[in-house]
Amino acid sequence: MPGKYHKNEMGQQRKPESHDAYEPGLIAEKVLSVGVKKVRYPIYKTLILGIMGGGFISMGALFELYMYADPFIETSTGAVLGPLFYALGYVLAFISGAQIFTTNNLAVMGAATGKISLLELTKNWTIVLVANIIGAATIVVLFYFSGLIYQFDFGLIDVAKTLTSQKLHFTPVQTIIIGIFGNIMICAGLWLAMSGKSLIDQFVALYLPVAAVPAMNFQHSTGNMFQFFLALITETETVDLELPSEVTFWAVTSNLVYVSLGNIIGGGIFIALIYYFVFIRETRFDKRSEEGSD
Repeated sequence: MPGKYHKNEMGQQRKPESHDAYEPGLIAEKVLSVGVKKVRYPIYKTLILGIMGGGFISMGALFELYMYADPFIETSTGAVLGPLFYALGYVLAFISGAQIFTTNNLAVMGAATGKISLLELTKNWTIVLVANIIGAATIVVLFYFSGLIYQFDFGLIDVAKTLTSQKLHFTPVQTIIIGIFGNIMICAGLWLAMSGKSLIDQFVALYLPVAAVPAMNFQHSTGNMFQFFLALITETETVDLELPSEVTFWAVTSNLVYVSLGNIIGGGIFIALIYYFVFIRETRFDKRSEEGSD
């Protein structure tokens, strides 16, 4: 057909690139390939990219605090804008190639295929989680010493402590389940973004699923870090809040452990393993279906 092919710079004919999204099977292959590649990065690269990831997510969480704390923004408006601005951190991290513990849970697919070992996977998760903590803590410390922390008559501190306390006000089982929901949304958003072929495609696909996490009070470990650390280091007599749950180092640590477990289940099992069995693993039923169609 005329126009079906066009010539490249070498004078060779090739098909024009389609702007349609990748089909689910191809997305699964991409997620598998990227996951294996991330796990195989040298330790120093993983550490650096993990620190960047923790920093980017923290910047998004800080943006969210401003939406809630600014007295010129109505409470209802802040409740809408907060999650949307929070999602910015994940967009920055994903598009820039940073590593985040919660999205690296998708590398379970690589372990299921045998391309990477459980030891390699666990090692990657540990390094990235520690790096995310370092990245988040760095942003908190820098923000603390910038002097901006006391804006809005200590409103930022009030919001950080309130949000942290609300997240700590759940039983361990409830926290794990909330973590499952959180990373289902995060990894589903990443999965959608992997289907896109342009920056705009990836941005639009990722944005709303990530924004839904804080909007519905779901949790993911990397996203909790900034607010938790900020709440811990801002002990001041000026802030006198009646909080639903006490903000302590032990409570924060316990939450991060339980949420991380939930994130692994949500992203690693409910997304990665399910799509592995659907699109990657060839089963006897698949073979019988192919034979029956011949």
